[in-house]
Amino acid sequence: MPEAFGQPRQTWGSQIAFFWGKMSVKHKAQALVIQCIDFRFQELIARDIQNRQLTGKFDRIAYPGASKDLERVSQAAETSLKLHDPDEALIYEHEDCGAYGQDNSIETHRENAVRLKAFLVNIKPEIRVITLIATFEKIEEL
Repeated sequence: MPEAFGQPRQTWGSQIAFFWGKMSVKHKAQALVIQCIDFRFQELIARDIQNRQLTGKFDRIAYPGASKDLERVSQAAETSLKLHDPDEALIYEHEDCGAYGQDNSIETHRENAVRLKAFLVNIKPEIRVITLIATFEKIEEL
């Protein structure tokens, strides 16, 4: 092990950086954003995030189908909640999602988003969760 293991490497104001995975000072995200990887909706979602004044203040999870695979997405979401303690979560579903295949109805998206919302609230009851659907023209609540 290096001699400096666990020792401060450099300081920047009140922040202290450490070697080998030690955390710097406590940091908190305002929000957790969960969205699909589909490139066609990235600009629209980015504008929505900017309009909500969250740019640079959130954790992002991008996974095919957004909330479709609860088991995989929930692992990353739980990590965000534990490490960065966001006050709100935004779940962005979108129309014409290839990850959903033939079962691409708004009702299926809604059901999956509601399941993910319940998971997040179970871990952090006070979190505000907003479920959204992006179309090619706009974003609206599910």
